[in-house]
Amino acid sequence: MVDQDKHGKNGSFWIETCPKTNFPTLKEGLKVDTVILGGGIAGITTATLLKDLGYKVALIESNRIIKDVTIGTTAKISVAPNMIYSDLIKNLGKSKAQIYANTNQRALDKIAEIVSDKNIKCEFERIPLYIYTESDVKVDRINEEITAAKDLGLPVSRVDNIPLPFKTAGGLMYENQAQFHPRKYLLALAENLDGDGCYIFENTNAITVKEGNIKEVITDKGSIWADNVVVTTHTPIYDPDELLKHLTPARSYVMGLYINGEFPEGMFIDYDPTHTYRTTPTDKGKLVIVAGEHSPIDVIDRDDYYNRLENYARQHLDVKSIEYRWSSHDSVSDDGLPMIGMTSTDGIYVAAGFGFWGMNNGTTSAMIISDMIKNNKTDLYNIFDPLRF
Repeated sequence: MVDQDKHGKNGSFWIETCPKTNFPTLKEGLKVDTVILGGGIAGITTATLLKDLGYKVALIESNRIIKDVTIGTTAKISVAPNMIYSDLIKNLGKSKAQIYANTNQRALDKIAEIVSDKNIKCEFERIPLYIYTESDVKVDRINEEITAAKDLGLPVSRVDNIPLPFKTAGGLMYENQAQFHPRKYLLALAENLDGDGCYIFENTNAITVKEGNIKEVITDKGSIWADNVVVTTHTPIYDPDELLKHLTPARSYVMGLYINGEFPEGMFIDYDPTHTYRTTPTDKGKLVIVAGEHSPIDVIDRDDYYNRLENYARQHLDVKSIEYRWSSHDSVSDDGLPMIGMTSTDGIYVAAGFGFWGMNNGTTSAMIISDMIKNNKTDLYNIFDPLRF
């Protein structure tokens, strides 16, 4: 058994510091404009944007909302999840890399806009993101990424002295990025979403979708009808195009801990092997959130990966206590970009393959799909087309 006092409480800090939800199960016989399957950031944000556009929306979650993949996040919001743009330009070309850079910036700006417009208290904070290496031989790769990011117009600069309490070989900095408390943010959106002809249904398991001009979503609590269906579950539960074949699931590990002394302001990513840091305020001071140590999704004994992460944290920080530990799972598509858009069935949309960058990609999904439902435009976002494979 794990010594919880020493190794931290099993459970995400985000869910441990928020109230539980208690939305009802499905009311059978309803007809709405759009049914959204999945109560994470992609589903709730899509529902919010559609409601703001005047649509009647119902969101269905098999368990409780904001309780699975979304609360596994470290909740960093940035134009870059890691060192990606040099490879994107090489593999997909500059024009597609530019689209992805632009959409990441728009997602960051959209979250900031929503927080401001809806006056959401979620510890949203603008801070820099640093990507660095501890190895001198990896600095050239940093320089390549800086050149690529600058070429795409991103707010990047070279930093020789990363403000961390251990030695680094240098890195880059993206200015004016952000972090927040994701569950507080999404609970506020959910509270605003429910009502005025819009609904949230929990403990309602979607089984399948019957196609047609009016779609029937069949659940274990009955059926609901809609013009559009948006599938934002971690893996598509309705998958007429077999998108699952192009998604590789994996797991990552997270710890929340306190250190002796002050942790510097900012979000930090050691790009290879990937480990990340950020902080969040608590009554006891800044909690440092450390993440890394990816594994296959089907690992049964996760203690080995938690132990590796703890050892890494103790080698780099003066750890006072470990308070929380949790893991997250996500899927990566064949080309590393998310799948966002309409399936081969008219009026059925999907968002998947966020590649452990759910805050940005989930928000991007909501923006694209709500725009498609309103305007039926797809050409600008063809790099995310779920049928591209």
